[in-house]
Amino acid sequence: MTEQKNIFDKPRLIVTHGEKGGVGKTTVARVIADYLKSNELAFRAFDAEGDTGQLLRFHPADTSAIDVSDAASVAPVLDYLMDGTGKRLALVDLGARSGADLKSWLYRGGALEEAGAGRLGITIVYVLGGAVDSVGHLKECFSALGREMNYVIIKNQGVATRFDVYDQSKVHDELTKAGAREITFSGLDPAVYQSVDRASLPFSAFADNQGGSFSYTERRYTRTFLRECFAALDEVAPLLR
Repeated sequence: MTEQKNIFDKPRLIVTHGEKGGVGKTTVARVIADYLKSNELAFRAFDAEGDTGQLLRFHPADTSAIDVSDAASVAPVLDYLMDGTGKRLALVDLGARSGADLKSWLYRGGALEEAGAGRLGITIVYVLGGAVDSVGHLKECFSALGREMNYVIIKNQGVATRFDVYDQSKVHDELTKAGAREITFSGLDPAVYQSVDRASLPFSAFADNQGGSFSYTERRYTRTFLRECFAALDEVAPLLR
């Protein structure tokens, strides 16, 4: 008999995913990192974009660079999750890859087998843009991974204001039947976003005026942005723990 673990006890792999650049995958990963810290949840982060990845840039103390196509490079992710004791969380900013690429990594590394046996939770956080290509990529991802994953679909208003293509798509209906959760992230004012970018700080650190002297208005905009995103993540909190 396989060992089944409570959803809150077993280690969890959180993967931020989406189509090629521009939908805000790394922004979402950065917010999730801030969210986990705000809830005092210990985690390790991994940036599949390598040494130039943006998650590594903004959360260097918590993040390691990996290459999901290389066993030696990606080994620390699942080694950390499965070789340790107690509850462990790993956040992977996957970058722009196909659903088949993601499935290959999860399969070869043993993650799919561990998840099937109830020893590992896997949450795919899919960041959705408004374009048709984004929906097509999501369909490819869901076709490759199937219903065994936990899916959180994020409508990112930082890059799009309408998501009609997704809402009216067949993959939307399929994901809903599979238990996927949908949440919405608000957008951060572009000028404020650029200030955070120049500071190379986590959103939370910028909002708290750490590592610099930032304007009251910019800090308040950032704090409001985080509060709204955190409220959305609270809706799917069990899938991030």
